[in-house]
Amino acid sequence: MQPVTITNLDRVLTALVQARQRGELSPNQAVLDVRPHEPGSAHVFAVRDGAGKQHVLVELQFDEPLPDNYADEIRRRGYHLELVDGR
Repeated sequence: MQPVTITNLDRVLTALVQARQRGELSPNQAVLDVRPHEPGSAHVFAVRDGAGKQHVLVELQFDEPLPDNYADEIRRRGYHLELVDGR
């Protein structure tokens, strides 16, 4: 049996699916990716409420950077992703 490798992209997608299942993310709601301002800092994935306030869905820290095409891959799976620089 081959070992299964969980990629960083898999971790992000799993977290987004779980947020939808918990009702924290609606199908047409934009997901904000607050990208790290320093190497080694966490990616924060959040949503905005009606008043514009951000609510964190998940904060993930990676040993390796996400692939260059990660935003396209997330969008391809039906999420509305907005990239936001640093916190």
